[in-house]
Amino acid sequence: MTAKKKASAKKAEPETGLPAWVKLPLALILIGAVIAIVGILMGEKTHLAHAWLVSFMFYLSICLGGFFLVLLHYLLDTHWIVPIRRIAEHLACLLPLLAVFFVPIALFSGSEFVTISAGAKASEHEKNNNALKADKKAAEVHGEKVEYKEGESDHAAHGPDSPRAFYSWMQSEKEYYASVPNETHDHAWRAKRGYLSTGFWHIRWVLCFVIWGVFTWLMRKHSLAQDSDGDAKWTGYNRKLAAAGIFVFAATLTIGAIDWMKGLEHQWFSTMYGVYYFAGSVWVSLITIYVIALRLKTDGPLKDVVQKKTLKDIATLFFAFTVFYAYIHFSQYFLIWNASIPEETFWYVKREQGPWWWVGMLIIFGHFFVPFLALLRQDVKVRSEVMITVAVLAWFIHFCDMSYNIMPLIHESSGWMELIWIDLGCLLLMGGCLSIAFLYFFKKHPPYPQRDPRIAETMGVYVKLHSEAKVVGK
Repeated sequence: MTAKKKASAKKAEPETGLPAWVKLPLALILIGAVIAIVGILMGEKTHLAHAWLVSFMFYLSICLGGFFLVLLHYLLDTHWIVPIRRIAEHLACLLPLLAVFFVPIALFSGSEFVTISAGAKASEHEKNNNALKADKKAAEVHGEKVEYKEGESDHAAHGPDSPRAFYSWMQSEKEYYASVPNETHDHAWRAKRGYLSTGFWHIRWVLCFVIWGVFTWLMRKHSLAQDSDGDAKWTGYNRKLAAAGIFVFAATLTIGAIDWMKGLEHQWFSTMYGVYYFAGSVWVSLITIYVIALRLKTDGPLKDVVQKKTLKDIATLFFAFTVFYAYIHFSQYFLIWNASIPEETFWYVKREQGPWWWVGMLIIFGHFFVPFLALLRQDVKVRSEVMITVAVLAWFIHFCDMSYNIMPLIHESSGWMELIWIDLGCLLLMGGCLSIAFLYFFKKHPPYPQRDPRIAETMGVYVKLHSEAKVVGK
């Protein structure tokens, strides 16, 4: 009797169709941990810290993209997402785990351990001078008198290899409140100190992860409850959550992108940065979901659930976000170039030097031209060999995009490529941990929304509308 129960329980457990992947995350974690330890022993703490942030923002974008697709599904009643909604839900539910990876960043955010090159130090000095000039112009407009001395900067007193805080504005804040009377030469921070406050910054990141955790947990909870009783009320609950969640999502994603990535160079201005990060997040998340769905369809529990039309719809939306991302990134660049204001242009000027020029060209062609031209034909969107190639390219380009935002701060002209193995180690370590959590979710829960009212339509099977209609396939 006991043996029968065990056999029955084993049979009831959802099959993932990914037996070969079970041991892979452990290998990734081991390799990544070894590389990170080697990086620390070699004294590359500065690069390791920024590589960790690159990896964090890379995986955060994938999870936020999954969260957005769940919200989009319930808001617009997009039935084609139903077969792959569970994948998106599991990706979204990885957001609380990402909070664990953010803790080291939060703990060392104000610690003065970062060393940058002499060229980067001079660039930092120039940024503060530009901000000071802008302050002077603004003061003159209001009839105020400001004494300006060329070269005045809080960083000028330090040598080229002197340590600074991970987020340099936190160092400026400490110096401001430590001085009597309170004063600082970081005029960009002074103008934004109402927002750039260490205490407020910590409150914001905690709130972001709490909000993401609550929304993703509740929406998946309702989705799983529908698998049990088939009641359409759960769809209604999630629709109401999505109505509020889309605004919360937009606000928290923007806060995260500005605080954690753009905040590294707080002297810079861009009103499009949140939308820019959003476009890249959904773009890379769509291709990730495509690959997972393709694998589960080929030899897994979604074999009869995910149709070619579903894959084509995912690829079509990926194609749309390829164009959308290009439009947003070009608009940001064009507006800054056209205005030609020094406190804005320095960000792109720095990224037109040395190897970053070629990374920028790689992003232009790899993020837009190649996937755009590759996916113009409709039949290509369901060809696995083409889409997997596009996926590998997309992951690589998105990694370059995150590095393009973060790494020039410490490697203005050279040094990044020599230490890129540390970046890959952080990617492997973080990716292995997230993969284990994702596989755990997939083993624990049904692989797709089995009793969602729209699942039959997406599978091409039409049943009578009845509250007690049999589950398709049973």
